[in-house]
Amino acid sequence: MRTVRAAEVGPYVLADIGDNPGGGAPEDGTVVLKAVLEEGLEGGVFAVIWDPEAVERAAEAGVGNEVTVNLGGKTDDLHGAPLEVTGTVRLISDGRWVVRGPMGTGSEVDMEKTAVLIVGGNEVIVTSKRLQPTDLQLYRSLGIEPTEKRFIVVKSSVHFRATHEPIAKEVIELDTPGLTSPRLAGFGFKNLRRPIFPLDLEMLGITELKSMDEK
Repeated sequence: MRTVRAAEVGPYVLADIGDNPGGGAPEDGTVVLKAVLEEGLEGGVFAVIWDPEAVERAAEAGVGNEVTVNLGGKTDDLHGAPLEVTGTVRLISDGRWVVRGPMGTGSEVDMEKTAVLIVGGNEVIVTSKRLQPTDLQLYRSLGIEPTEKRFIVVKSSVHFRATHEPIAKEVIELDTPGLTSPRLAGFGFKNLRRPIFPLDLEMLGITELKSMDEK
């Protein structure tokens, strides 16, 4: 977050790799949004938070009006608790658009009813259907130009790179909790014989890991 705060030119692409729907995560994690709001960062876009209930609340409030919702955190306790936010409803969309990037070019996407909320000076895309943000048309279909953003938060681990890296000042992988996090020690394992690789490296006498190229 300090890197983004100090940046004069963007966008910085922040990958929430712990809440990647492409790997089975719920895509309703709130950890990054909470951190951004606490840091007071503005000028970003979040793609996306899955929360059909919040979308309906936004639609009921209407475009241009203020709404308070408990956003995200409704699936489990691994990706952050529901976050109460108050923002302005900028747009309500049917969530339909066509892929223009290299992955699935020409395919039709249906996010179902979608809301764009302005929260703390950032645009938060809230959808009724989960999808991994792999194409820039996702933003543009909602009237958001990603190249003009200070930062972009994507809930993805790898597939976002083909379209986001070319426009990024830098790509930063965030060490966030969740089902797709590489931090295996963060899970509450039960009935597990210890020590086991790679959770207990010290107990196993392993002090250094080498890549296949180094062997």
